[in-house]
Amino acid sequence: MSVDAKGLKILSEIDMSARKPLSEISKRVKLPKQVICYRMKRMEEDEVLRGCRTMVDLHRLGYYTYRLYVRLQGVEPQNEKQVLEKFARFPNVVWFILTTGRWDLEIIFAARNSVHFNRLLSQVKNEVGKYIHEFVISPAVVNYHFGRRYLSGKESVKIALPPYGFEPEIEKLGRKDFEILRFLSARGNASFTDIGKAVRLTYNGAKKRVRALEARGIISGYRAWIEPGKIGRHFYKALVSMEGMDEKAEKRLLGFCSLEPSMLYLVLCSGAWDLEIEAEVENEAEFRKLLARFRNEFRGFVKDYDILHGYEELVLDYFPFSAYEDFSLRIK
Repeated sequence: MSVDAKGLKILSEIDMSARKPLSEISKRVKLPKQVICYRMKRMEEDEVLRGCRTMVDLHRLGYYTYRLYVRLQGVEPQNEKQVLEKFARFPNVVWFILTTGRWDLEIIFAARNSVHFNRLLSQVKNEVGKYIHEFVISPAVVNYHFGRRYLSGKESVKIALPPYGFEPEIEKLGRKDFEILRFLSARGNASFTDIGKAVRLTYNGAKKRVRALEARGIISGYRAWIEPGKIGRHFYKALVSMEGMDEKAEKRLLGFCSLEPSMLYLVLCSGAWDLEIEAEVENEAEFRKLLARFRNEFRGFVKDYDILHGYEELVLDYFPFSAYEDFSLRIK
């Protein structure tokens, strides 16, 4: 499917606001609601639009994200699918992407603390350790989302609070709210009627609870899961080691990212490197030019970097918990 200018405009409208009413999208795109609905359905059928994800700030719920980068061994064409399915089925997987470069895959786990993450990592080693040649862990401090500004041609964006990160005050989550987040996780644009039916609430009861989760900052947004390859884009990221960064330089870093339309995420880390910059570009040459601008802007700060090309996104789930008892369990 070839996505035309109107289709890209629709994607731009729902990219970080996937619950936006059709009437509002219609006014902004200047197409009837019926046409908007038809086009979105077509994009879903053609896997341009892979769904809608509810963005949950896990840090507010006492969880942190740990990025596991793996170099594989012993994976052959005949067992590749089976091995990757094993990785995808591990508990608490927020994101799973296949890459080329130094590492073959990246998995983000949600864990309460380093002890909890070590238990998850032990499970990975026990079940698929023979396929792991090397790995490295990159705990995330904060993840800034910039959205796909290239879809609309907007070259800058006002920096708001990050969708998740830092160390906020921990919010308690009851069982009913857990059920709502579990349902909404993969159905971010579900109606309040459907939410209510799924968790045994009235329309008004579901709406009230969802609005409360938004007001508390637990739900930070609703984003469309877009397949970049279907719209002529490719995902690249750089794992960057820095030195001498201070608060002033970090503000400059945010400013730089806000002026790059292809920039999707900026991740500040506390592990093997200091930050990750992630973008959707037309080709590798464009990403290298972006990286050259970054290195020039921050010369004297950049020590080293690796480039990865993410070519297949297998899992995206901002609330990867199946049971309330497991979610609420405290690990000392």
